[in-house]
Amino acid sequence: MNQTKVADNLTLPAAWRNKAPLLVGVGAVMLLASLMLCMAGGGIRYFFHSYLTNFIYVLTFGIGATFFVLIQHLCRAGWSASIRRMAELISTTIPFLSVLFIPILVLVMAGSYDLYEWNRPKEALTGLTAEKTEFLNYWFFSLRSVVYFLVLIGMAMWFYRTSRRQDETGDIQLTLMLQKWAGPMIMAFALTVSFATFDWVMSIDSDWYSTILGVYLFAASMFGFFALMITLFMVLQSQGKLRENVTVEHFHDMGKFQFGFTMFWSYIAFSQMMLYWYANIPEETIWYRERLANGWAPLSYSLILTHFALPWLGLVSRHVRRHRSGLFFWAIWALVAHWLDMTFLMLPNAGPANFVVMLAHLMAGIGMVSIFLAFLLIRATDVPLIAIRDPRLHEAMSYTNPIL
Repeated sequence: MNQTKVADNLTLPAAWRNKAPLLVGVGAVMLLASLMLCMAGGGIRYFFHSYLTNFIYVLTFGIGATFFVLIQHLCRAGWSASIRRMAELISTTIPFLSVLFIPILVLVMAGSYDLYEWNRPKEALTGLTAEKTEFLNYWFFSLRSVVYFLVLIGMAMWFYRTSRRQDETGDIQLTLMLQKWAGPMIMAFALTVSFATFDWVMSIDSDWYSTILGVYLFAASMFGFFALMITLFMVLQSQGKLRENVTVEHFHDMGKFQFGFTMFWSYIAFSQMMLYWYANIPEETIWYRERLANGWAPLSYSLILTHFALPWLGLVSRHVRRHRSGLFFWAIWALVAHWLDMTFLMLPNAGPANFVVMLAHLMAGIGMVSIFLAFLLIRATDVPLIAIRDPRLHEAMSYTNPIL
């Protein structure tokens, strides 16, 4: 196989490379349509909550990708060398996504409390929220948000650029340097994601608190990330790309991770619910009450099936994890279930559910995903989709799962 053929096989399909402007346009139109529909069917408060929900949904892909890159270097993993570049590319959408958070910061800085109740004038606050104003106020919230993005962007871009530098030089010392810093950066990552979750998600209901919510969002992020990775590689291979570089063994392992985080998410979600149920503290149980009333109960209960029972049954079989159509189906399923989960976390605080609100929320979701895919295409254009001079690439190409 000649070098031109190899290079072409490792890059995006030519037909995809000019689609980013179209996707951004589609995304903007869908978000505008969602805003207009919310104004007609429930109020702008619904749009703000929907916008944040869908923003967090796409951001979780970048969060999951960043952790995957960090842990692969920390563990000196060889099996993932041929799929890690895709994770690096997904993680580097975070700088673009940070721009989409600016409207939320502007909303908070303008004094609006449609999204965050703690942003009301201090004299209007009651309950536990009134005791949290030293932490929950517009300027400190904005400052922390900037720090969170700087940390995530710094990690993602440094690992990606170092990996790209190795594409050019083949320097093994770069791998050793990435491995050296992966451990400290994982600690920074854990703190950043936890506190960002507390600020952006938990403080929507500022009387409520959960020390486990950061782990919950991490588990959901990994669940969604592996579903996205499987989907992207399947679609790329349908276009003739990476067929020799991403094998059934890699899909099998990504399927195992997908199955594992199905279980981990379920464990975290159940642990939080069980603790609040038997403690029966009003400040804690009110969060679940809002999600089991006002039309939200069907969504809440559906997660037991869509996010746990059915994907667990679907992915428990080794045969399914090594079957292209079966694994692709459950990856798409997981992407939908992850979206429903993010909706469960944030949208009920906007008010009662109704058809118009959910339609507008779906439109905003399509819009945000379109913009995210545009950002990913921009990052991936003219970039090798595998780390072509990674010293462990030969391990990935010869990797096989043991048959037990």
